[in-house]
Amino acid sequence: MQRFCALGLVLSALGANAGGTSEVSDNPRLSVIAPAPQFKLLDTRGRTVRLSDYRGQAVILAFIFTTCPGVCPLISHQMAVLQSSLKAEGLFPGKARLISVTVDPKTDTAAVLADYARSYGADAAGWSFLRETPERLRPVLESYQEWTKRVPKLWIDHPARIYLLDPNGNIREIYSLAFFNEKQALIDIRVLLSERTRAAR
Repeated sequence: MQRFCALGLVLSALGANAGGTSEVSDNPRLSVIAPAPQFKLLDTRGRTVRLSDYRGQAVILAFIFTTCPGVCPLISHQMAVLQSSLKAEGLFPGKARLISVTVDPKTDTAAVLADYARSYGADAAGWSFLRETPERLRPVLESYQEWTKRVPKLWIDHPARIYLLDPNGNIREIYSLAFFNEKQALIDIRVLLSERTRAAR
């Protein structure tokens, strides 16, 4: 409960500051926000994936759905660009991973989600697209305060926040959906990995 409350306070503050800018910072301050709520979901091949499987790596975690008419395609495109940048620096998939979790498992079957992943050039070696039954997915969404609401013409309204997790499984940044910047995310990932390198010395 303490973990959920701490995350809730941060998300409330994020909402209050949602009108910020997307300027890139070369020296970001990435304090530990809270331990990332754990989950166990299925990938597009039906294999069980646990968040704890990613310990030791920096992770970008996003919530999307395939029929999204607005920002989800933009976020997925930006993650694809980030994937390319991480590969170019030799960080993907060994040191940095991407995770996209659908908020609409009824529509986003494993096959649909796999097609969506391919459409963005997702490399399955380091970019996982996850789902579960609505009943099993619900507590995961709730733990990240990722509410969903059916809206006419927009299909589903949801916060679709993007989380940066450090190799120890802590949330270090919560990117505002409208201002997610793949360039900043790359810088932030470098910072987290450099922390781990210094700690190992």
